[in-house]
Amino acid sequence: MGQDRDLDGDRKDMERATREALEKRRYERFKAGLQVKFRVVGPTEEATLVKAGAFAAPSAVEGSAQEVRDIHRVLGEDISLGGLRITTPYPLAEGTRLWLQVSIPGVPLPLNAVGEVRWSRRSGSLCSSGLKFHSISKDDLARVERFLALRQNSGRPPEP
Repeated sequence: MGQDRDLDGDRKDMERATREALEKRRYERFKAGLQVKFRVVGPTEEATLVKAGAFAAPSAVEGSAQEVRDIHRVLGEDISLGGLRITTPYPLAEGTRLWLQVSIPGVPLPLNAVGEVRWSRRSGSLCSSGLKFHSISKDDLARVERFLALRQNSGRPPEP
């Protein structure tokens, strides 16, 4: 009976690893030094942002001093249609939802989205975290797509 549980656990681990590997390579990623602002959002605030549809800055931008301090500025290492990777001084908890504001070179207005932390790994004194776009407007997604197309046409290779 113990062997059955071990085999079942191994099978589930393999299925999860396969899903994660497929998801990681679903979209081509391009290196990009992007300016990113983020703030952790709870379910109520996320629902408000999604209902608004444009995912504009959460009320914290005009909110209390504490809420404004909760907005972090970091570097976006790479981006794809599915999300981006950021560098932070500390690990982010898997599953955490973040309001994101990403400045794309050559685009006057930053894009806004809600992302989910899929993984976070320490690399030296910093951490890299993979974020999946959970909610993003069609217009902002189109801007990401145009940016990626320009990067691809410029001959810059995608990240492996």
